Amino acid sequence: MAQITKKIWNLIYPPRCPLCGEIIKENQKLACDNCYEELEYIEEPRCKCCSKAIAQDEAEYCYDCSRKEFYFESGVALWNYSSQMKQSLAMFKYHNRKEYGEFYGEEFVRRYGDALTNLEPDACIPVPVHWTRYIERGYNQAAVIANQIGKRLDIPVVDDLLIRTKKTIAQKQLDDKGRIQNLQGAFAVSEKWKRAECNMKRVVLIDDIYTTGSTINACAKALKQQGIKEIYFGVLCIGSGY
Repeated sequence: MAQITKKIWNLIYPPRCPLCGEIIKENQKLACDNCYEELEYIEEPRCKCCSKAIAQDEAEYCYDCSRKEFYFESGVALWNYSSQMKQSLAMFKYHNRKEYGEFYGEEFVRRYGDALTNLEPDACIPVPVHWTRYIERGYNQAAVIANQIGKRLDIPVVDDLLIRTKKTIAQKQLDDKGRIQNLQGAFAVSEKWKRAECNMKRVVLIDDIYTTGSTINACAKALKQQGIKEIYFGVLCIGSGY
């Protein structure tokens, strides 16, 4: 019955490629074949901390990570933040293309499923959005991605542990110092989890984009204050390193 319902739904609302927005042919997968071939996956050499591509094989860390200390341990990114992915994520976040999350989750698990499973995390934690943005969009894009990953790997997704306590301005408009100030006190553990006995020791933060790491780091700081000892992250896209 579920398969029949899905076929009827697809006839009314044909699935679209999450990379170009065109209707996908029936014999293709979740994305157009041509678009899929153009995806820029992060390859080695990459930064051991944030996963950004780096130019030298002998280097262990990108420039940013070599001069900063973070509250998180390390993380992985799937794709370079190319023009193709900028368009895709803009549609996903701002134009109600929530269904793109299925493709993102499938690709993330195909690439990093074993690595995440080997970490044996207690939960995936989506980076929260402010409640006003949630009302505008109708969903938290990081939670959509986290749920797709979690159900494929059988990892619990806890989307009410972290809350966003203030509405920040877009990080891309700020320099490094401004980004840190913008996120000062922006995340906190919810009252529900402050009252509960939290037995989680290792978690994975999930978000769509990593640039300087300020957002992930602010979330990790709040989680460390709750007593969670190891924090890793997984994101779809990351800016260039070197």
